[in-house]
Amino acid sequence: MITGRKMVDRNPADTLDRLKLAMSGGNFEITENADGSISFKHGTYMTQSAPLLPKKGTIRVEGKGERTEVSYEIDVTGFPRYWMIFIGVLFCWAIFPPILVYRALVHHPRRLMENLLQGI
Repeated sequence: MITGRKMVDRNPADTLDRLKLAMSGGNFEITENADGSISFKHGTYMTQSAPLLPKKGTIRVEGKGERTEVSYEIDVTGFPRYWMIFIGVLFCWAIFPPILVYRALVHHPRRLMENLLQGI
């Protein structure tokens, strides 16, 4: 699971509202919306592009004085994840497949969240 955090100069309620707005424009599906956290899905199985692989994650918002700490967890889910790990291990001698698998399973989800958090 990929994790990260960012400090924002807004109050928690305003941060959650801006996150929901940015997520609606980014084609996220909000599955659960509780006080201080948002669970979501992003992507699809029917894709030929690594940034659109199915992902599942949670964003937590916590007030720290006048600032707000936003932390996230995101992970690629389902069959594509296991298939890509299998291909990366099977072709580890070829160098490029493991690099491409790492980018699809780690780099792209982290980049998605960093881009989302830049919007708030």
